[in-house]
Amino acid sequence: MHCVFIQTGHYADAYRRFAEGGAETYRDQRASVQFVADLLDRSDLTRVTTVSTTGPHQDELAPGLISEGIARDQDAGALLDRLAPDRLILRLPHLLLIKAAKARNIPTLPCFADLFQPGGPRTRWTNWQLMRALRNGPFPCVANHSLNASQTLKDVLRLDPSRIVPWDWARLRNVAPARTGLHDATAPCAFYAGALSADKGVGDCLRAVQQTPGLRMTFAGGGDLDHWRAEAAQMDIADRVDFIGLIPHDQVRAQMAAHDMVIVPSRHSYPEGLPNVIYEALASRSPLILSDHPAFRGRLTPGTDCLEFAASDPQALAQAITRITTDQSLFSQLSNAAEAGLEGLYIGMEWNDLVTQFLDDPQNQTGWVTANSLTHLS
Repeated sequence: MHCVFIQTGHYADAYRRFAEGGAETYRDQRASVQFVADLLDRSDLTRVTTVSTTGPHQDELAPGLISEGIARDQDAGALLDRLAPDRLILRLPHLLLIKAAKARNIPTLPCFADLFQPGGPRTRWTNWQLMRALRNGPFPCVANHSLNASQTLKDVLRLDPSRIVPWDWARLRNVAPARTGLHDATAPCAFYAGALSADKGVGDCLRAVQQTPGLRMTFAGGGDLDHWRAEAAQMDIADRVDFIGLIPHDQVRAQMAAHDMVIVPSRHSYPEGLPNVIYEALASRSPLILSDHPAFRGRLTPGTDCLEFAASDPQALAQAITRITTDQSLFSQLSNAAEAGLEGLYIGMEWNDLVTQFLDDPQNQTGWVTANSLTHLS
């Protein structure tokens, strides 16, 4: 049997990095890479191919383990005809690939990490096409990361909730002890981890720093560092912000613990699922400030295990920062409640279990979809 994964990430790069003792760039990356490689230990699998939309490449990483890259506009039908998969795990909502898999009756697990929103006419047209493509066919279910993103499959794409399966990564086990206050009350500091973009709220953070005297902020992540450094200089806060670029995953939690708070400022326009940085922030026990992004809303309790502010509103963010820096009892409350908040985020199947169930039973003859569906969880 030939199993094919189609995704955005470059599997070969990660596989080689780990083989050479390199670090993860996000949580569970090493485990997920190893899980795919270990599938060849199954007696029914003879070949596993990972296909990424990162541009052409082809490597045999181990006997039967192939990594290749394609252009995002690759002819979907020609690709599937060439690969001839017996099982397909599709990790992005690529309409043409969904249609091609359906036309060829290839057992397929659509497994996304995307928040679907109504949007304008073009988005509504895309959503309608996805709905039509996913409503029936060789798909035992449609999986999506986290509860809110899964709900949008029902509310926006109007899919049957009994066929929607939320998934998550493995639980974080090493939760830090609760904290009681700022590291230094005279020099509060905040931390951000993620892509450096306006839609992720980086500019809103800079404007919040500008409005919060004495606050320092560190930004970790990839993007145009020079652009954001220039923005900070123009705001006259260059001496209070640090852009440190991409850092290994094992340093992210250390940075969170070394700062007084973690900020997740995503604007509504950013197609977030439920980012790992929220899980990591709660595990670090540094108070979490997050926007009211639809993907986050209702998953935590503002004032108990986090603070929430109106997305795209730097003044509201600055006010939330000031609350944490001036109210020690609130700081302690948020830190104490973080572990329970973290535990409450885990809803749905772990990713490894989801893939294994699909490979074992792509027609859902055992009823695993119903048992793990949005309907059952509700």
